[in-house]
Amino acid sequence: MKIFTKNYIKKYGRKVIWAGFIIMISVAYGGAGEQKTDTCESGFPFATEEQAIKAGEKIGIGSAKLAGPKEIEVFSFQTLPIVYTAGKAGIKPEGGIRVGIRHMCHLWNPVQNEDPRKEGYLTAVTSNDAPVKVTVACKNWSKEFFGLYHPWQNIVEVIVMEPGLAAGETITVTYGDKRGGGPGFRTQPFDESHFAFKVYVDALARGEFLPLEENPEVKVVAAEAERLTAVMPSNAVVGQPTWCLVRAEDRFGNPATSYRGTLHLKSDTSAEELPDNYTFTADDRGVHRFNNIIFKSEGFGRLQVEDNNSFGDETNPVRISAKQPENLLLWGDIHGHTLNSDGRDTVEEFYEIAQRVEGLDFCAVSDHAFEMPAKLWENSKEATNKANQPGKFITFNGYEWSGMSDVGGDHNVYWLAEDPPLYRSTSHYDRRNLQMYHGDDPKVAQVKDLMDILEKRHLKDKNVFCIPHYGGRTGNPSWHNPKVQRLIEVYSEHRRSEDWMTTFLNKGYRLGIMASSDGHYGNPSYGYLKRNSSDLSGFEQEIGMALVAVYAPKRTRKDIFTALYDRHCYATTGDRILLDFQVDGHPMGSEYKTSNTPVISVMAAGMAEITSVEIKRNSQTVHVIEPHQMKVEFKWRDPDFTADKPCYYYVSINQSNNEQAISSPVWIN
Repeated sequence: MKIFTKNYIKKYGRKVIWAGFIIMISVAYGGAGEQKTDTCESGFPFATEEQAIKAGEKIGIGSAKLAGPKEIEVFSFQTLPIVYTAGKAGIKPEGGIRVGIRHMCHLWNPVQNEDPRKEGYLTAVTSNDAPVKVTVACKNWSKEFFGLYHPWQNIVEVIVMEPGLAAGETITVTYGDKRGGGPGFRTQPFDESHFAFKVYVDALARGEFLPLEENPEVKVVAAEAERLTAVMPSNAVVGQPTWCLVRAEDRFGNPATSYRGTLHLKSDTSAEELPDNYTFTADDRGVHRFNNIIFKSEGFGRLQVEDNNSFGDETNPVRISAKQPENLLLWGDIHGHTLNSDGRDTVEEFYEIAQRVEGLDFCAVSDHAFEMPAKLWENSKEATNKANQPGKFITFNGYEWSGMSDVGGDHNVYWLAEDPPLYRSTSHYDRRNLQMYHGDDPKVAQVKDLMDILEKRHLKDKNVFCIPHYGGRTGNPSWHNPKVQRLIEVYSEHRRSEDWMTTFLNKGYRLGIMASSDGHYGNPSYGYLKRNSSDLSGFEQEIGMALVAVYAPKRTRKDIFTALYDRHCYATTGDRILLDFQVDGHPMGSEYKTSNTPVISVMAAGMAEITSVEIKRNSQTVHVIEPHQMKVEFKWRDPDFTADKPCYYYVSINQSNNEQAISSPVWIN
């Protein structure tokens, strides 16, 4: 499903795919800005990974291949031997190789070389019996190699002792060696077309590890189907065709590409025209979209899907109107990472999955700015603009400014423009690491400076905003700019963060509430596992980490972007819960003045029984109902409202399946 095309590699270079890091040279470095070219600074030997690869080829540093299977199933035990063959330079004594696997590989077995009876046991041997010194630094946040190799920082280093290696002799590094009685190396639970082992070689024993151009890789494929998931648009018009997307999934939520079941759509009423049964083929790759579904009456509708293997699902609720509503309810994920930083898949594949597999209305890639040299940022913009399809599927250019928490914390920046500038933080820079930017543009060290730049240089007609989030570098409420910091991310793969969100709201910041996955697995809107899972055999699984829902007039960049800027949106933990929250008729995200007790209106339709609805004033619960129904609608007046005290209201929805939704607030006086 996720393939690198030859044209992609030819156009953007293997640096885009393998995203390198090179030599051990100097200290941490920072840079940011709008310049379109990278430059080699004085005393720094390589400005690009291509230069380092050519240097290795000139020396003759050899090659590497995978001697094991080319295709493996998710979450299976495997033996994966990486065979490095020395080039014309051989390997001098105390030279060697480093093999890196990518960031977010904590879902594989931990690599270890201490107990051959346990999972993940690794061995390294030479073909000429030269002794080796093996160092395993595969803890994902290893201080030893993070700055130098991120996002390939899970490193196995093999140093060859006397007599070294001659040309043609080999080092075999075996992940999951079973000869000592161990079960092998357990693979990740998410599919991936090109899981790579990135190899660096120090042939001359100078401490300079140069990258190979061609690296061993294996395809990780989904397991057998264990369930179906069905989604529909949240709006439909009587008599007009709509669609239903059905996805066959394995245990972990991967599209089960081997699924060949026959699907049948049905409804509890006779108020729909439904397509004929459909049998999956290889071309479906686990996903099929039914078109020409017609509702014949107004109200709320759902469809059920069943197959011949007793799998089934019910869609999200659909609001059916006599005519096109003034505002559509649209679903998106605007926070995800690709191979351009520390995620998976190309930008092109990310959007293809968002539209074809997940059925989203809008999407944005938000790779870490500090990891994107100019070429990768150009690629991101080109792919984003190409994927944008007005009226069907909308994309936005964006990135993550990843400053440490003490200078503001993570903020994603989004642009309405097709060719926006890139502002990088100064955190995390290491001049040795060639996936990081090496130009000399001005640095943006503090989030206040970032927001000032966005406002004073770029803000015009609601065309840019930034969003703090909870994560690697938690957003800091000490700084705020109301003109550009418009929303806050409450749900993601990191955690449910209403407690953190309220620290911003309680400081008087008028921020809309949104959610997105912050996914690193190439699966927008559809996280697989909670990050803090430590027991791989019994992890806590959560399919569907976070979504943002927005009310916008049309599926266009301008309409959706403006609606987000105006805070007409809400967050869910993944379920497409219908939620309409208004105060005196003002939609979520509004500000207004009144001296009268406001009338608060709530309508919600869930994907499971709604167990409770909480109305909150100034982040404190002031009214609760427990409907225990799939749909609820009511009005409420706050008996403790005081006109001379400014306040804000929002609502949270809780379902029996533990899924949630939170509206953006409405601010009064």
